[in-house]
Amino acid sequence: MNVLLISPPIFDFYHSPHRTEPLGLYYICEALKKAGHKVTILDATDSRKSKDQKIPQELEYLNEFYEKDLSLFSLHSHYKRFGLSFDRILKIIAQDSYDIIGVSSLFSAYHPDVERLVKRIKAEFKTPVVIGGTAVTAQGELLLKNTAADYLIAGSGTESMPALLDALSGKIKLNEVPGLICMTKDEVILNSYCRNLDLEIIPKRENFRTFRGKKIAKMIFSTGCTNRCAFCSIHRHNDHQLRSIESIKTELSFLHKAGVEIVDIEDDDLFSDPEHTEKVLPILEKFHNKGLSYVAMNGITAGNIVEIATRLVEAGFIKFDLSLVCKSTSAGKKMNRPHGVDEIVSISNTVTDKAEVEVFLIPGLPGTELPDILSTMVELHDLGIKCGLSPLYLVPDVPIFEKQGIPKKNRLLRGSALYPFSNETRKNVATLLKIARFLNYSMEDHESDNYKENSEYFFKSLKRKKWFRKNIEGKWTDSFEFTLETSRLSPREL
Repeated sequence: MNVLLISPPIFDFYHSPHRTEPLGLYYICEALKKAGHKVTILDATDSRKSKDQKIPQELEYLNEFYEKDLSLFSLHSHYKRFGLSFDRILKIIAQDSYDIIGVSSLFSAYHPDVERLVKRIKAEFKTPVVIGGTAVTAQGELLLKNTAADYLIAGSGTESMPALLDALSGKIKLNEVPGLICMTKDEVILNSYCRNLDLEIIPKRENFRTFRGKKIAKMIFSTGCTNRCAFCSIHRHNDHQLRSIESIKTELSFLHKAGVEIVDIEDDDLFSDPEHTEKVLPILEKFHNKGLSYVAMNGITAGNIVEIATRLVEAGFIKFDLSLVCKSTSAGKKMNRPHGVDEIVSISNTVTDKAEVEVFLIPGLPGTELPDILSTMVELHDLGIKCGLSPLYLVPDVPIFEKQGIPKKNRLLRGSALYPFSNETRKNVATLLKIARFLNYSMEDHESDNYKENSEYFFKSLKRKKWFRKNIEGKWTDSFEFTLETSRLSPREL
């Protein structure tokens, strides 16, 4: 069959281009080619294009926070489409005759826009359409009620997609396709899904994104996670698998020859197996000597690397993204978090001046208080550690969030929506985001005139409990109020 796989455009207030390489589609592509099919991947976000969009009605309340602001503590400004327009995608589809079109849906918050695209495709083409990805795995039966697609697939696609094509060719029955969710004339099919990815596949590709001016590519050494954090869905939907050392070596060789300079290791539980890690490290060192460097932007569990931080730097790691989530010991235990701030401080002290460290917190996590998040941010800043904030968002099919009540409008299921909070708390979470922006910038360039002016209005904002923003004319005007206690921050500390 002639297959088209689409990585759709993203609709949000921001996006990180270097994080959106469609690695999952590359795996599926190789699995389909191995089964004898012709496959084309349309990576809509690779266009690097963006365009302002009308903000969806359910997100209009965010206009209070996401304003045009030229200050160093600004938040997002416009709701955008990142990637190709639907019209352009339809024109590309029309250039060939495809037997089936697959569209990835990797995030529940973006699924409404995936459905909009699929509806457009089905209105112009008779081609069967299948949607797959983590959004389907989390809510497949619910999504089936309103989908424009012919089929949904939950779980791993490397086994399911070739099986679906076999079913469409009459070789097997639809109820034999792992993870298939669909309605026929006679029944609703809800097949159990495959939790394992074929890790021996080497995902080939030619186009690469850039990070800091260098070619970057995603890669995985394992899937799933050995931790059982209460707010995460990874361990619920994927088994923990370790990739063979030979396949890791083969893919690193392929990426190096393709001109990649930075490899982003996307594992959810990187370096959790000491024996496997001991075999991986010499390989990383070997390819680092040939010019490769490494990051792990999906985050690393700090406890996994405390003892090997020095070796990781020597092996080529240039940045460590560490997930603290929250400092509170009691809250961490309730969420089944495997480590605290001590491990992060140890790693930071070990790699100082050799690699960057950034720590990520989740304001709004049950059991934590926003003043404690601010206190942790200031503590990390005093230690010279950058801090990133990922506001809590509700994740479907995760018990603690299902108890809170998953909203019917999926666009609310994103951090930028600041959704699970009361209006006052929402203002304080947005305030934490602004403070984090400025704290991080203060570590980079606090000698410039631009910094001095921004610092003045930053601390004026904290004192009066109401933010300033800098408009396009360069004038400072009023923004939103807040109630968070910020007295611990003072100009002398920055």
